[in-house]
Amino acid sequence: MSQAPRTQRADARRNREQLLDKADAAFRRHGVRASLAEIARSCNIAIGTLYRHFPTREALLEALLRDRIESLRNHAERLAGSPEPLEALIEWLREFGQCSSAYQGLPESVVATAGDEESDLHAGVMSMHAAAGALLTQAQRSGAVRPDVSRAEVLALACGAATASQYGTADPDRLLRLVVEGIRTPAGAAGADG
Repeated sequence: MSQAPRTQRADARRNREQLLDKADAAFRRHGVRASLAEIARSCNIAIGTLYRHFPTREALLEALLRDRIESLRNHAERLAGSPEPLEALIEWLREFGQCSSAYQGLPESVVATAGDEESDLHAGVMSMHAAAGALLTQAQRSGAVRPDVSRAEVLALACGAATASQYGTADPDRLLRLVVEGIRTPAGAAGADG
């Protein structure tokens, strides 16, 4: 009798992991509006089981993004204090752009979810933004980046460049380089290679 609850918990964990794997694949193919019913079917479970694990689409996205957001924050913190602040910022923005463009429609979903202080993602996103802001401040203090550029503007530009690359043949790295050229100081633009 004591084996049944343990088996159920193991089954629930397997179902949850399988749901996350299938949702990731579906969101990569069809964007964040992918059918939750199709995701459940691909796991051979009922839609009710999906909703027991993830009561909303946003909860499913939060579960998929939590580790990525933490990884972005950690990466920004590791890059802090780099002797090449502009290169550190570019490296981080490249990773941020790749994460932002993982699923079509993701940036809009994250902005809406993370803006809600009740969201599980809110604190993680704010912490990641603060770490990215420190990288921007270092690049500004070094004279490589214009002092009038805000963290929100840089993140929006990097996210926009990554998202734009999904809709055409533009190279995301080239778009990011163009963004960086736009935020550099005139001296930084002339003297640095992005």
